[in-house]
Amino acid sequence: MRVLSVLFLFFLAPNLFPQDAAEPSPAQAKTPYVEKEEREIKFYPGGKLEVTAGVPGTLKIIGWQKAAIRMEAEKIVYYQEPEEAKAALKKNPVRLRYNQTSSSIRTGAAEVAMEINLTLYVPGDRLEVTAKMVQGDFSVSGVNGWVEVSIAGQGSLEASSMSGYFSANTLRGDISVEMSGNRWKGFEFAAVTRSGSADLRIPEKYSAALQLETRNGKITVDYPPQVVDGEEQPPEIMISKSSQSLKATLGDGGPPVKLVTHSGDITLSKIEQQGQAPDF
Repeated sequence: MRVLSVLFLFFLAPNLFPQDAAEPSPAQAKTPYVEKEEREIKFYPGGKLEVTAGVPGTLKIIGWQKAAIRMEAEKIVYYQEPEEAKAALKKNPVRLRYNQTSSSIRTGAAEVAMEINLTLYVPGDRLEVTAKMVQGDFSVSGVNGWVEVSIAGQGSLEASSMSGYFSANTLRGDISVEMSGNRWKGFEFAAVTRSGSADLRIPEKYSAALQLETRNGKITVDYPPQVVDGEEQPPEIMISKSSQSLKATLGDGGPPVKLVTHSGDITLSKIEQQGQAPDF
C-alpha cells in the first residue's frame, strides 16, 4: 500500500509542486525592430514648435545657432516580425508639418508595443515650445524661450542652461535642474512632479527667488548662506508634519524658481561655474 502511495505522489508531483519559469514565447524572444529617421527643415528663431507624443519615448530638445530644426527619430517596435514591425511603423509615422515659423511633430497611439525617441535641434533664441507626452523622459538645454511640458504618465524632467519661461509637470518621475550664468533671466521657472525627487544645482553667485516644496519628503541644502547686512543667513526650511518648504532670495533676487514634489526629497546644491553661460 505504501508503494502505491509513493507512486501516486510521483506521478502527481508535476502538478503539486511549482515548476520552473516558462520559457519566453517566440514572440517575446524576438529582437526589437529599429528604424532611424532624420530630417532637417528651415525654421526661423522666434517660431512656435508643438510636439505631441502619443507613444512612449524620450524627447530631447537642444538649442543651437542654426535657423533650422533637425529631427532625429529612433523608432523601436517590440515582439513583432520585421515585416509586421515595418507595417506598424508605416501605419504610425512621425508626422512633421511645418513652415518657417510654425512646426508640429506628432506620433499617434499604436496598436503594438513600440516607442519613439526624438532628439530635436532647434533655434535657441526666442523659441516657443509646447510638448505633450503620454510617457517618457523629457530634457531641454540651451534654449531661451517659452517652454511648456506635460507628461501624463511616468517620465523624468531635465533642464539646463535655460532662460525665459519654463513650466513642466509629470505624474511620476524625477526633476533635475542645472542653472548657469548669474541669474534666471526671464519670467519664471516651475517644475512639478506628483511622485519623484527634485535636484536643483545652481552657481554660488546667482540671483533668483527660490521656492522649494515637498509635501511628503525632506529638503537638503548644500549651498552657501546668503550675506545680509554683513551677517550670514542660511536658507530657512519650514517643516509641517510630513511637508517641508524653503523660500529664499539669492543674490539680488529676481523671478521665481519653483520646484514642487508631492512625494519625494528635494536637494539644493552648488555647482562650480564652467565659464560664462551663453548670452542668448
